[in-house]
Amino acid sequence: MALVLLVLGGGLPLLDRALGPRGQPLAPGTVVSVGTERDGARPVTFSVTSPGWVLNRGATSLASSAELLSGDVVFDLSVVVPLGSADARALWGGLGRIVAAGGRTRLGTGPVPLTTTQGLTGLTGRLAGRERVGTAAVFAKGTLGAAVTATGPPQAFGDAAPQVEAMVRTIRIAAPWE
Repeated sequence: MALVLLVLGGGLPLLDRALGPRGQPLAPGTVVSVGTERDGARPVTFSVTSPGWVLNRGATSLASSAELLSGDVVFDLSVVVPLGSADARALWGGLGRIVAAGGRTRLGTGPVPLTTTQGLTGLTGRLAGRERVGTAAVFAKGTLGAAVTATGPPQAFGDAAPQVEAMVRTIRIAAPWE
């Protein structure tokens, strides 16, 4: 039994390293498109702005969300399709309830306005939890929204925070079929 545990404990991490990262490495400048595809385009996009990010294929469904990893930092963008017109304040409240239901982190109160480089306005604020910190942002345009969470251990997130902010600032919501 001890030998089996030793082989599994030592062999599986070596096999994991040999097989490479958990997903597809993304070069800086890569545009990630998320949402229901129409006429060959997805309505929500953002750009990878620095090296070291990997698309986590197992946690990504481009029809609704994309998860990127950089070490222990997780960047998750989800497309939100509200019942009516999208509103950033309402999306913030909904995101807070979703994050709280997960039980691992809490969304900070009092979000502040954020504008992307393309002029899309939204709200942003902090996330905090056991051994993880991060940021969240929501954006709304027309009948679509986007919610972003990015978390990691304090040191790792602190190092990645400028990269996360740079990616968030590239978010664009466009419905080419409207």
